[in-house]
Amino acid sequence: MLRKLLAVVFLAAGFLVPACAWASGDYGCSVSWTLRPADPTECDNHPFLSPTNDSRVNLHLLLLDAGKAQLDPGAPAKWPADRYPAQLGLSPFMLEDLEALIEPRPTPAPGEAIADNVEGEGSRCNSNAAGARQFAAALGGSAASPADRAALLAARAALKPGCVDNPDPVAASAPPVQAASPMGKAFAAYLAGAAAFYDGRYDPAAQSFGSLQASPHPWLKETARYMLGRVALNRAQAGASDEFGRLDLAKIDAKAVAAARTAFEAYLHDYPNGAYAVSARGLLRRVDWLGGKDGDLSRDVAQALGVTDPKARNVTEVALVREADSKLMSREGVQGTAISDPLLLAAFDLMHMRGRDPTVLTHEILDAQKPIFAGHEALFDYLRAAYLFQDDKNPGAALALLPKTTPSGPMTYLEFSRQVLKGLALEETGDHAGARALWLALMPAARPPLQHADLELALALNYERSGSIDQVFAAGSPITDPDLRELLLTNSAGPDLLRRQAQASAVPERERRLALYTLLYKELTRDRYAAFVKDLALLPPAEPARAEQTRPEPDLAPFRWDGQTPEGYVCPPLKTLAQSLAQDPAKAESRICLDEAARLGGLDGSLGVPLMMNQLGSAPSQFPGGPYSRLESYKALLADPKTPAAVRTYALYRAVQCYAPSGYNGCGGKDAPKSQRKAWFQTLKTTYAGSVWAKRLKYYW
Repeated sequence: MLRKLLAVVFLAAGFLVPACAWASGDYGCSVSWTLRPADPTECDNHPFLSPTNDSRVNLHLLLLDAGKAQLDPGAPAKWPADRYPAQLGLSPFMLEDLEALIEPRPTPAPGEAIADNVEGEGSRCNSNAAGARQFAAALGGSAASPADRAALLAARAALKPGCVDNPDPVAASAPPVQAASPMGKAFAAYLAGAAAFYDGRYDPAAQSFGSLQASPHPWLKETARYMLGRVALNRAQAGASDEFGRLDLAKIDAKAVAAARTAFEAYLHDYPNGAYAVSARGLLRRVDWLGGKDGDLSRDVAQALGVTDPKARNVTEVALVREADSKLMSREGVQGTAISDPLLLAAFDLMHMRGRDPTVLTHEILDAQKPIFAGHEALFDYLRAAYLFQDDKNPGAALALLPKTTPSGPMTYLEFSRQVLKGLALEETGDHAGARALWLALMPAARPPLQHADLELALALNYERSGSIDQVFAAGSPITDPDLRELLLTNSAGPDLLRRQAQASAVPERERRLALYTLLYKELTRDRYAAFVKDLALLPPAEPARAEQTRPEPDLAPFRWDGQTPEGYVCPPLKTLAQSLAQDPAKAESRICLDEAARLGGLDGSLGVPLMMNQLGSAPSQFPGGPYSRLESYKALLADPKTPAAVRTYALYRAVQCYAPSGYNGCGGKDAPKSQRKAWFQTLKTTYAGSVWAKRLKYYW
């Protein structure tokens, strides 16, 4: 997927391909270029412990500090090109971006999908392939007769389960084997149990495995003990899933859950280092979840997180964090009192600083957690400060709990969080100069790529709010992220800064082109026609069309418009048009041609429309005038009794076409109701019935 700049900027400007849209509300999000997004979304994560982060991001950061996870030391300066949404920068980022730096996902073979069972909802068939290999190895060293071995291996190879619960008393996925030797019969019993297990026939499966608990063959004996736990666990959740595969915990078989616990604990007692010990401990987490044992689950997850050797646990760090979030931290009804691990509890507390349920986290509840944070006092003080800042809206009180000094060396994510919160609190109290000094002082100690990117955003916001965005573009500026610089150029910069950057030889060509594009666009659409004519001299010579680019550059061709239109409406070249508008801005013939230049050049849109409050680019623009709208221009022409008939008919035609063919306004400005569009259509069809535009217009939308 191409990496693109902000959709809100470049879709408006009309010189980039459209940004992709999320398929549904479940995945929809738009980037908030701020350290304090109004609401959590998938796109707005930062490398500091924040209530608005995805709770899994916060837990990952804590685990990175604890040495229980590692970032890829070769982390790129930008996220991979196929990140989505594609306009994301280094910070804010998506959960998947951070996960990719901790644990790169495998590349699937052609036509192969990678299974994602990180939440433990995987099919019971996920062990079938490994089970077949173990069965063959054990059988090969057994006392079964050669004939029995051949028959058993053939039957095991034929076992290709679909794992659809099947109450049929006859196994559907493997033919029975009539073995002759005693050991062959034992392996045949195991195979019958495996077939029944995969078919969802748990009574015969339990009977088969139960008969092997005293087997003289060590593999059969150990594996049967382990499989009795799996049979009980799968029995517990049989029939408890809805049509989307989601488990309804109210439908779980509590007796089967208890049986699974007994079986796995018995197995681990006898085989603490057995072949399935790691798996059994992982499945006990699921047993505790299904049984509603939140305290036990918290203990299980904390123990698993404490294991740094991937071979010593049955899931990766990324998968375990996702499991901890879905089964414990984010599950409805879980209380902090059930969580005894400080890292899990910190992530849980931060999530509940979003005001989800005021009964889950209060000052009193937070204070009562202090013993759990013994040895993690700095983390506890940070949580208290974050609560004061986020929930109590008391930045002054938060500052009292935050560091008074600035670190000179690399920062942990907790230390970085404390410093960022301090800066945010300074900003909130109105001490913008103090915050700016802090952001600048932290930059040498910030670890790339994530911490430094966040500080660039913080400093850019500070400069913009104080009316000093020129500092962002000054020589030696520490703000080098092109996304931040381009956002300020398109939304906040005034004409002098844009003109200077358009001619600055020390900046990348893309930034020069963007500055010139924005300058000419805003001059043309904000009634600065004389300046537009003068600044046209900055246009570089026309160039051939470029090949598709990973990061497409602004297309300056619209400012070389020759006045030709596909519909045959006659207009002068753009420079001549601008000169005419400079002399008479109200001339209807010139106004409608300006609308044509905007329509054909993709210049009608939302470039320069303020972003949501508190985001970079949302401060009042230093460029005089407001956003341009073709629809509002057409309305003004239609409302003016002096508008000539030739212009009026075309304005009527174009005003209706603003809604073609979707029925949605594609021309900006205040929406016109369908009754108004109908009135425009009828006026064109009656009053101006003889015009070419009346004949061309067939519908209104």
